[in-house]
Amino acid sequence: MVRLLLVLFALLIMVQSTACYSNALFNDKALQLDLTGHMEFAVADGDTLVGSELWVDDDSEINRETHQYLHFRVTIENALDQPVPLWFSITFPSIEHLYVSDGTHSWITGDALPFSSREVLVPNYHFPFILPAKDKIQIYGYMEGKILRYNFFVATPEKVNKMYVDSLQRDMTFFGAMSILTILSLVVFTITRKMAFLSFAGFIFATSFWFFRVFGYSFEILWPNTPQLNDITYAVSIYAVLLTAGWTVFSSLKRPNRTVYGLRFASACGLILPIIGLLVWRYMGLDEALRLPVILLFPFVIFASFVIYKEHMNGSDRAKWLAVTVFPVVLSTLSLVVIALFEIELQLDPITMFMVGVLVTCMFMVILASRLFVKIVQKERDTEKANALLKSEQASKLEALIQERTKALSASNEMLRKLAANDGLTNLPNRRSIDLFVDASFSSEADSHHHIAVALIDLDHFKNINDSFGHDAGDTVLIEIANILQPLNNRACMAGRFGGEEFAIIQQNVSEQDFSDTLNDIHKQINALSLAQLNGLKIGACIGWTICKDAADIVYAFRRADKALYKAKDAGRNRIIAAVPD
Repeated sequence: MVRLLLVLFALLIMVQSTACYSNALFNDKALQLDLTGHMEFAVADGDTLVGSELWVDDDSEINRETHQYLHFRVTIENALDQPVPLWFSITFPSIEHLYVSDGTHSWITGDALPFSSREVLVPNYHFPFILPAKDKIQIYGYMEGKILRYNFFVATPEKVNKMYVDSLQRDMTFFGAMSILTILSLVVFTITRKMAFLSFAGFIFATSFWFFRVFGYSFEILWPNTPQLNDITYAVSIYAVLLTAGWTVFSSLKRPNRTVYGLRFASACGLILPIIGLLVWRYMGLDEALRLPVILLFPFVIFASFVIYKEHMNGSDRAKWLAVTVFPVVLSTLSLVVIALFEIELQLDPITMFMVGVLVTCMFMVILASRLFVKIVQKERDTEKANALLKSEQASKLEALIQERTKALSASNEMLRKLAANDGLTNLPNRRSIDLFVDASFSSEADSHHHIAVALIDLDHFKNINDSFGHDAGDTVLIEIANILQPLNNRACMAGRFGGEEFAIIQQNVSEQDFSDTLNDIHKQINALSLAQLNGLKIGACIGWTICKDAADIVYAFRRADKALYKAKDAGRNRIIAAVPD
């Protein structure tokens, strides 16, 4: 009887645990599918489940120690009658080690690993898989780290790429505007020697760097192979924003022969604040150390507001204008902090709202700086006409310097564009560039009679090379393959890295025979590679290819090439198979 009751109790628990979980239904390729409410989570002491873990669909119910692993799984069901290529995505992540698998492919990456460990070389994590028609697939894995921050969704590669293009345009516009404002502030400081302009330049730079770090561009551009700098630079950047903001307030309120109210207290806080942050990090943990400056924004705003009020009551005209100037950034900052701490959802994008607040405040600062600068110029013109020539020369130098820095900014933007278009390891065009090239091939009605040839190349047993000879040897193999493919790149042909050990060749208006000859030549060059690091091991590759007749056939052409590629693998590998269009 006792055994029967135990069995019934176990069945009841299983029913309750499964009843709260539902498959994520994908039914619209134009939208992203949020997986909140569909994910299941369990905590384990290691990366392997023992079978006794309790799975829940609400991660707020989980009590996880910093050394424990958070396992997750989700089942995604396809409501469409055709297979769909999707990306399983984790946005704004903070994960030291991450493992993801769809049962066929597995990926290991994380913030603690080099940037090149990511399947898609962008700040967020994306993992490609094919969702079968009228079927379902389970995505599962685990994550580990002192702090875990994540948000799951799935979407088509086209949808995710469009999101990145939109955010990249927004971010580059913001960074460009902030760079120009920083340069203007430094130029005005050079001319006037007013510390307010230098402090404001420091505040803009610290804020820009904090955004650069938060959006993940620093991971990709500044230290892709040194992930241990991520947490350090985040802490330094956010403390720098807080300290430079205080510096800006007090330097802007400074008047001749007067001490700004609360200056000594603020100076003492500025000295001990980093020390407190280090102590909190050491004895309370990284999470609390990173939250501390965010929490301190509230008392800082109150204290700064009180200082501005006291200075206004003491007859400072600058206090009134400073209050108007900092109001947008204070409002947007408090909104962002409240949203982050209390998880409040708004229709507006909080990051965009904060960026707009910062930009408006910076513009107000420039207007005030311009107003003060005009007063200085007028005063000098009234008192000493002989300085007119010198002022003219200064204005010419200012214009020349702005032009020079603008050119440097354009060069930097061009460099960022190239970094976004090319693969970091092989310097070949990346998958995004390949997609754009394919789209451009059928971009107008005049090109409707064109066709393209599509080839997918996958290296044989590449994982064994990494396991047997190390990832450095694997990287060398990829670079050698890139050297073979690079000469193919021109206006009518693009050869790039499609992901991992997979490459793609797209050529416009080429005959099947010529394209086949090109692939045979590429295949022979790959087989002829001989690397000392591989101890005589020969490199093989499977190639699947087809002809794409028009824009409507693009997706199916890539599927045909991919199927041909897998036929080559099934037929014994290291061969070329062509797929005939339907």
